[in-house]
Amino acid sequence: MINLIPAAKISSTALEAERTRMDILANNLANAQSIGQDGKVYHRKVAIFESVMDEQLGGDNLGGVKLTEIIPDSSRAPSKQYMPYHPEADEEGMVLTPNISPIEEMVDMMTATKAYEANLSIMKDSRSMADKTIDLLKS
Repeated sequence: MINLIPAAKISSTALEAERTRMDILANNLANAQSIGQDGKVYHRKVAIFESVMDEQLGGDNLGGVKLTEIIPDSSRAPSKQYMPYHPEADEEGMVLTPNISPIEEMVDMMTATKAYEANLSIMKDSRSMADKTIDLLKS
């Protein structure tokens, strides 16, 4: 089968990847202020992506992107906050809080949103070019 819109295929995988990334970021933001229980605390999640080669053309051409895994971010340890009256506080009055910076998550969310918008624009342009090509072939 001939693919008239190869860029659309690649962009569609990127749209799915960015949507997944935004879901993970939203989950991180939702848990930014959560308190650890029983010594366990929420860890920031990070999506790992890889490029996919187009097997139909010998594997040398990019075919998009796919989610490889979602891993906890171990670059920062959970922080401790002084909350002596909290039920999860230790003997010193400290409570574990997630290793999440809401500002960093919002910047990542804006980046993912812009990447999503750029890929959506590519999809629209690819469709427009395919429509024009079909119109030229008709005449």
